[in-house]
Amino acid sequence: MSRELDAADLSGPRVSRRTAAKLFGAAGITSLAGCTSGGDGDEEPAVGDVDEDTLAGGRLTAGWFLGEVGDLYPAHISVGQYFQISANIFNGLVTLNEDIEIVGDLATDWTVSDDGLRYEFELRDDVTFHNGEEFSAEDVAYTITHNIETDAPQASRLADLEPPSEGGVEVIDEYTVALNFESPNAATLAHLTRGPGRVGAVINQTALEEMGRDQYSLEPVGTGAFEVREHEVGSHIYLDAHEDYHETDEEGNPLPYLDGVDIEMIPEPGTIVNALQAGDIDFANLVPLENVDEVEGNPDIEISGVLGNGWLGFAMNHEREPFDDPDVRRGLAKAVNNEALAQNAYFGYAEPATGVFGPLPEWVARPNEEKDQTQAYDPEEAEDLLSGTEMMETDGELQIMQTSENLRAARTIVNQLSEIGVDIELDQVTDSTYWERYANGDYDMTVSGSVQKPDPEESVWNFYRLSDVDGVWNWNNYESQEAHDLLGEQRATPDLEERAAILHELEDLLIRDVADAYIVHSEDVTGYRSDVHGFTHIPSFLRNFHNVWLEE
Repeated sequence: MSRELDAADLSGPRVSRRTAAKLFGAAGITSLAGCTSGGDGDEEPAVGDVDEDTLAGGRLTAGWFLGEVGDLYPAHISVGQYFQISANIFNGLVTLNEDIEIVGDLATDWTVSDDGLRYEFELRDDVTFHNGEEFSAEDVAYTITHNIETDAPQASRLADLEPPSEGGVEVIDEYTVALNFESPNAATLAHLTRGPGRVGAVINQTALEEMGRDQYSLEPVGTGAFEVREHEVGSHIYLDAHEDYHETDEEGNPLPYLDGVDIEMIPEPGTIVNALQAGDIDFANLVPLENVDEVEGNPDIEISGVLGNGWLGFAMNHEREPFDDPDVRRGLAKAVNNEALAQNAYFGYAEPATGVFGPLPEWVARPNEEKDQTQAYDPEEAEDLLSGTEMMETDGELQIMQTSENLRAARTIVNQLSEIGVDIELDQVTDSTYWERYANGDYDMTVSGSVQKPDPEESVWNFYRLSDVDGVWNWNNYESQEAHDLLGEQRATPDLEERAAILHELEDLLIRDVADAYIVHSEDVTGYRSDVHGFTHIPSFLRNFHNVWLEE
C-alpha cells in the first residue's frame, strides 16, 4: 500500500496529526511520552479556570545542563541545548503543537503545488521584532537568502531550493512569500519549524548588520515570546518577555505569561539536581539520567521523559590512525556492550542502539534482526579484528574526549574496551573546548550524536553527507559517495515506503562502514517544580516557555 503524501496533505493551515504521524512517526512518539512525579497526581489546572492576574507575571529560573551557550543564531546552531533557548527568541514559518501537528507560526496558511516544487505561505500581519520593526515577507526572504549566501550550516536543509537570486525565494506581496525548489524535498516543512528546523527562523536584518555576526549570535533580535536582556557567556542568559508578542491563549490573554526567564549555566550533574530539589531553580532543561530516580521521589518535582528518534554513537576520527582502518572501527564497535551501557551509563533511560534509526518514527523503524549485524556485540570477534593493530599497543596514548553530559557513557566504553586489552584514556574538557576541537577534527574518539528531530533525515543528513559539499557536521570525516547519494535520493522521494527502503539501505551502509558505532537511543528527560504550570514536553527536544506560568 502506498503512503505517498500529496499536496493537499501538506498544505495548511494545519498538517493533521494523521499526516504528521506518517511524516514524523508522531503517533509512536507520543505513545512513549510520559510524566511522573512524587506528588498527589493533581491534574494540571486549565488556563480557563485560572484568573488572568494569577497567570501573569513572575520570572522562571531555569538551569541549563551546559557550561555555556556559544551561539543563538538559529541557522548556525549545532547543539540541541542551544536551540532549546533560541526557539523562545525566534519564530519559524511553522511549528509543532502539543499534538505533534504542524501548525502555522509566522505563517497563517500555506499551499503546496502538486509537484511539490512550490510552497506558498500567507503570513501574519501583526508581528513585530524585539527592536520594534514590523515583520513582513521581506524578512523571510532576507533570512533564507542570507543563510544560503553565507553558507550557514543549516542552509543545507534547503539545498534543493532554487538559487534565491533566480527565484528560489519569491516575495509576492507584503505578507505572502513562496519558496521554489529544483526538486521535491520530503522534509521541507520539518526544516521550516521553529527550533529543530532553524533555517527558517526569521532574523532581523537591521540588528544583524548593526551588531555584526558575533554579537548577534549572543544577543539576537527575533520575533519570539522572549528577548535577550543579558548574556554572559559561561554564566547566564536573562530573557525578558517581548511586550509586543503577537500570540494569545485560547481565552485571549496575551502571551507570554511570564515576565522573563533567567537561565543559569549548571554543567555539573549533582549541582543542577540539588538546585532543582532545593528550589533554587524552577526548571532543569535536562535531568541527568543517573539522578532521575532520586528526583522522582520528590513530591515537589515533576519529571517528564520522552523517547524519540535521537541517537548517540561512539565516534572515531576517520582521518586519524588507526581509525582510518575499517577493521579497527568494526573491532571497537563489537567490543561495546550496548545493553550494559544503556543500564550502567543511562540507568535504563535509554534503548540499546543497533543502528542510527531507533524505534521511532514507526515508518522507518525495523527489528534488529533485519539490520546489518557488523556492529553486534561480540568481544571474541572484536579481539580477532583488533589483533596486531595499533589499537592493541596504544598504552593510553589515544583518548576519548568528553564533556560532563555523556561522561558516564565515555567511562563505560573505556572500561569495556579494557576488558579486551584496549587501553585508552578519558579526556574531559569544557563545552566550548569540546565543540571547537570536535568541529576542527582535533580528537581521537568521543560520544556524540543527534537529539530528537521531527524527520529522520535531520538525524543523518548533516552528519553523513560529504564534508566538502553539505555534510556540515561530518566531524568524524566519514567520506562515502554512496551514503551521500542515498541521502539525496531519499530526500526527493515522497512515498514513505520507498523512502524507508532507501533509509534502510543507508542505515546498513553506515553500520557496515562504522560511520559511528551506534550505542543508544536515550530519553529526553526534563524536570520542574510543581508550581510551574503550562509546560508542554514536545518530542522534538524543545523547551518552549511562552505558555508557562508560575503558581504563587
